[in-house]
Amino acid sequence: MLACRRLSGPPTPHDALFKRTFSDPEHARAELRAVLPPALLARLDLATLRPCPGSFVDAALASAHSDLLFAVELRGKPAFVYLLFEHQSTVDALMPLRILGYMVRVLLQHAAQEGEALPLPVVVPLVLHHSETGWTAPTRFEALFDPDLVDADGLGELVPRFRFMLDDLSRLPDEALWGRAMGLVPSLTL
Repeated sequence: MLACRRLSGPPTPHDALFKRTFSDPEHARAELRAVLPPALLARLDLATLRPCPGSFVDAALASAHSDLLFAVELRGKPAFVYLLFEHQSTVDALMPLRILGYMVRVLLQHAAQEGEALPLPVVVPLVLHHSETGWTAPTRFEALFDPDLVDADGLGELVPRFRFMLDDLSRLPDEALWGRAMGLVPSLTL
């Protein structure tokens, strides 16, 4: 099982609500079931999902972002699920770059705790977003680069390729949001 260590900064009201809600594995499982592709869900053992304390968000961004890290088994092997909640009114075009930084922090922390034990655990990144416009920026890291250069002979192999899962709450109709929220209401005590 993966070890979890504490990294944290001062909480904000949004951060506290997000963490109080989604640090409950039952609520986190509901979010993952709502967003992750069925093929990935079939491989994740959500019964093993457990929160890891701390945060990987930069202190300068803490007022607009909250995050949670979960340890989980993926096909019987250790993995992490990284949840980032973006509670700001704008879309961040560099989110894939920031997600890469957070994933690297998660893996560096794991390596510091476990030594050079390989293989590293998989990190599944998921961004929850809400804004007036909805998400309009790339979710794939390679989309941040000039496609003519990335597609050039041999260069594509040098650029990391991944995408983060996106739960764009701003695109959900009120009824769908209400239905998702009602599943959380009985255990939300503020």
